[in-house]
Order: sequence, then C-alpha cells, then structure tokens
Amino acid sequence: MWYNATSLQKRDIRRLILRERIFVASVEYLIKQFLSEDKKILDLSNQVLGDKGAVDLAKSKHLKRVTRLTLANNNISDEGAIAIANSEKFKKLIELDFYGNVISDDGVKAIAESPSMSNLKKLNLYGNLVEDEGAIAIAESKTLSKLRYLFLTSNRVRKQGIEALEEAKCGTRLCHLHLDNLEDFIYQDDDEEDDGQINSWDELEARAIENLDDDDD
Repeated sequence: MWYNATSLQKRDIRRLILRERIFVASVEYLIKQFLSEDKKILDLSNQVLGDKGAVDLAKSKHLKRVTRLTLANNNISDEGAIAIANSEKFKKLIELDFYGNVISDDGVKAIAESPSMSNLKKLNLYGNLVEDEGAIAIAESKTLSKLRYLFLTSNRVRKQGIEALEEAKCGTRLCHLHLDNLEDFIYQDDDEEDDGQINSWDELEARAIENLDDDDD
C-alpha cells in the first residue's frame, strides 16, 4: 500500500497529539495519586518527569493550594525549572525541592526573579549544575526575601558565589545556608613549588640518575 507525503504527515501529527494527551494524562494521574488530602503537599520524586512533565505540571489546575513541592531526581533542566518558577499556580509555594536534577544558572535565575516564588522559605538545589552566576542571582534577589533555607551543596558554585551568599545573610534571610566548603577549592599557587614534586620526564630521569649515583657511593 502506498501513502503520499501528506497522509504520512497527518498520521505523524495524530500520533504526536495522541502522545501529548497520554503524557498530560499521566501527569494528572500522578497528581491525583500523590497530592495530599488537603492539596498542599505534592511529592513526585523519582517519576522521570523530565522537562515535559515539569511543563505540564506547571499548567495543572489542581495545584493552586500547594505549599510544598518535591521534584527530586526527575532529570529536570532549565526548561522545566523555568516553567515551574513562572507558573501562577505556585504562588503559595513555601518549599521547593529540586534535589538531584540538572538545573543550571538560567533555571535558578527564573526562580530568583519570578513573583510566583516570593513566598519561598526553603529551596533545595542539591546536586544540580548551578554555578556562581546562579548563586549570585539568589543572593541579590529581591523576590526571595523570605528564603531561609538554601541547599546548594554538590553544585558548581565556587568562591564568588559562596561569598555572595554569605554576604547576603540578613536577619532570617538565608540564615540556613548549605554550601560546599570554600577551602575545598583553594589550590596551591603556581609559584609555590613543592620540593618533592616531579613535573616532567626529564626531572624523573634526573632523579633516577641521582639515586643511582647515591647507591654507587
């Protein structure tokens, strides 16, 4: 049986639409399964949502009362984080947990700038891809004025970002900071030579000759 290009395109479009509806339905199913009875707590950890699931979640009509959202280990990147951050459905959110995803600076900036995140008191970004730029965005955020608990361990935040967050502590804001130890990223200066260190094959050969001479003596 032969199909022309138009019929094949229409069939592909129908399949994509069907797949889209199935995915949305599955996200709604997860919401019904894991949303607490008072509709204030939703834990969707380890559900392989990805960005697509996060985007659909941000559009759901059943989450306007949610105050605690956990999306740990879902392979969510900046696209999904931005959708969640900018969703008006999450204006009452107090706790947001993105543990173990792949969110970088752009996603964190969206959280730091979105009016929908203004009630956040606890933000968990442990084990993502956040660098100094994202950390500074949180430190300088006017939106996250109520943020008390911040988990940024095991990211890519270094000296500039860590110092910005430490300096941003004020009263109860950022009073519980969980960051990597700055001392772990302090390396020996290049001009501070180690007398016992061998830096090339020539040095290794010279050292071996010296040891042979010493043995002959």
